[in-house]
Amino acid sequence: MLKTHDARRYDIDWLRALAFMLLIFYHIGQFYVADWGWHVKSAYLSVFLQNIMLLVNPWRMPLIFIISGIAISLVEIKVTSYQLFKMRIIRVLIPLLIGMFLIIPPQVYYELVQSEGYTAHFLEFFKLYLDTDTQRYSQHQLISNRTGLSVGLITYNHLWYLLYLFVYTLVYMAIKPLLIKINWQSLDKKISAIKILTVPFLLALFYDFAILPFFPDDTFVLLGDWYNHAFYFSAFMAGYALAKLPNVWQTIILKRKTWLVLSLISYTLVLMRFNRAWGFDIDYSNASIAIKLLINVIFSGNKIFWLLSVMSFAGAFLNKKSAKIAYINEAILPWYILHQTLIIVFAMWLSQLTLGPVVEPFLLIVFTFMGCFIGYELIKRFTITRFIFGLKINKKASKGQSIFDFKHPKHPID
Repeated sequence: MLKTHDARRYDIDWLRALAFMLLIFYHIGQFYVADWGWHVKSAYLSVFLQNIMLLVNPWRMPLIFIISGIAISLVEIKVTSYQLFKMRIIRVLIPLLIGMFLIIPPQVYYELVQSEGYTAHFLEFFKLYLDTDTQRYSQHQLISNRTGLSVGLITYNHLWYLLYLFVYTLVYMAIKPLLIKINWQSLDKKISAIKILTVPFLLALFYDFAILPFFPDDTFVLLGDWYNHAFYFSAFMAGYALAKLPNVWQTIILKRKTWLVLSLISYTLVLMRFNRAWGFDIDYSNASIAIKLLINVIFSGNKIFWLLSVMSFAGAFLNKKSAKIAYINEAILPWYILHQTLIIVFAMWLSQLTLGPVVEPFLLIVFTFMGCFIGYELIKRFTITRFIFGLKINKKASKGQSIFDFKHPKHPID
């Protein structure tokens, strides 16, 4: 049986770390995957890589929001709404705003260099980036184009997660009076394995079938991104509820082999549909409602099955205290903030060396993770950088601290 919901869950620490590590690999893959748009692209593109990316693409971000919801739930009785709001301002909103001006600009710069032939040096570009009224390169002004706000080239790119997390926290705070009235202990006894599967599956199916056709899932602009909001906020609240339902969590873990079998079957069907295998090469736009629904059943089920699989195997095998995960758990937010800029800067440098489709991606992986590691080691040592990157500033930066003697922190809420 699981421990009570306010006890430390080390598997969540591992899940959080692994989810963000997976995100880093995924964004490196975006540089090489063929036919998928990204900020910059390699000369060595791979169509086959799409099949690997499809394995994690449907559930990588919902998993992160589930973990964020779990973290909120675990600290709910320890912090007031005011304290939570203050922490979100300091450790989420401020890193987001500073990151938009300190971390993101190189991403936009190299995007213009590759796609628009921009030739001016970075400092000249940075002046352009700060000009909220500029009309140059209007096709790259995503926030301006999709919200009507005059912000020019300024954007948050991969840091959109921080913005969404901040907003979801505000919504949680608004409905908290209702949530704390729920008899979670009674509810925990009534939820069976079939309900654990059916409820999220039906929600995902509804979002995919009824909302996604009208609101694309690749905009990541807060106002109007209703499909992602529906899915991610549901994941966020599912995590919140899961932390208060130990019997449900235990059931998920016990059924892990079932989830894995369903995951492998659904992923196979997704690949067959994506690659238009015989019998799966149907034109979706001209298909009947029944066929469209069936296709969405496959894709929606694939998301839910993998989420259940990943969480269940983590709960079964990773609920162990570790000095390594304690270190990674604090490092992961700076790593997340830094990683995409490092990927793009290193990728554009390596692309000039003509190293080939094996050496180049290998070095890009090595340099990206080295950059994240060194970046965090520097960030944690200074109060100002800890503040900028959302780390607690009441902890003394210990230059002699190693991955093996780091004390396990309290549950993070971001």
